Amino acid sequence: MKVKIFKRFLFKFREKSFFLEGRFLSLPELVMLDKELGLYYSESEDSFKSIEEIKKDRIDRIYPDKKVRELDFDRVTRYLEEGRSISKEFEIGQREALFVPEVEYPDLPIVVGLASDIHYGSMGVNYSLLRRYLDVIENVPNFYLATNGDEVDNFNAVFHATGMTENPLPPQIQSRAIAGKLLELDAKGKIAVLSQGNHNRAGFIGGQDWYDSFLSEFRCPVFTSGGLLTIRYGNIDYRIVMNHTYWGKSKLNVTNAAKRMMEYEGGGDVDIAWVGHTHQSSYEHFERGNKDVLAVVSGTYKVDDKWAAQNGIGGRGQNPGICVMLYPNRRKMEAFKDIETAVDYMTRFITK
Repeated sequence: MKVKIFKRFLFKFREKSFFLEGRFLSLPELVMLDKELGLYYSESEDSFKSIEEIKKDRIDRIYPDKKVRELDFDRVTRYLEEGRSISKEFEIGQREALFVPEVEYPDLPIVVGLASDIHYGSMGVNYSLLRRYLDVIENVPNFYLATNGDEVDNFNAVFHATGMTENPLPPQIQSRAIAGKLLELDAKGKIAVLSQGNHNRAGFIGGQDWYDSFLSEFRCPVFTSGGLLTIRYGNIDYRIVMNHTYWGKSKLNVTNAAKRMMEYEGGGDVDIAWVGHTHQSSYEHFERGNKDVLAVVSGTYKVDDKWAAQNGIGGRGQNPGICVMLYPNRRKMEAFKDIETAVDYMTRFITK
């Protein structure tokens, strides 16, 4: 549409207050504030177009079929909600679980081995001790297993690449081997729970989900973020809050992290709090709210650790094999530093 030359640079003025920020505006200030540069395309006031509108019209003529991007918050949110629902249903992990063992001697206590930091695949592991531990779990009546992460060493090129020098076999062989052995115990109802650790998660960096790849066939519950395990034996429920690690770790007060987890994650309403990760080995009976409770840090089978020694953490992992004995018809717990002591104790019950 053609526009007469004398109207090309007319200004459109809008009504605004002359009073701004506590003072009256001068006329030049008022003009600069109120004027809007543009063109009238006819005598009508409605024909006015600002410079920005004219520029937009020109661009629209140059690119008439430019795709307009659209994004709807409600639609995106519904999509995310569905994705969240699918992920939660597919997720192998849970945060709470109940284990009800079927025992050969229901009038006697059960023993639950609290194993973490197996580090299967590392040359620093005491494999004869590990074999013995798993053999006891599998073959001795009333013995069961729970794990709390780092069942596999799993070093790779992204996760502590120098650690690969300690692993003569690649991660997938390590993982298949230890998962296969644990699956045999699972088929016999011998595993109460499997939990998570930082070495299990190492494969995520390369796109591999350790839990989905190697634990998806297990019948026992899997904690991928730690959790609360209830062991129901006889008419007693024993509640165990567990995670591979927790804040409050201390070289001097070894069970401090477990006790903090009991307080903040268990709300004080648990019987046992259990962490691993530090490769320290300790347990502590103490009273909380007039109730006997137990804090556990479960050691490691990786007894030789060159990297830890070089970094001042400690070159030897402390002994694994801590077990807890749980009684069926009265609330009573006994802890043992190693599984052989638990076997001796249980043998006395059976041979009485």
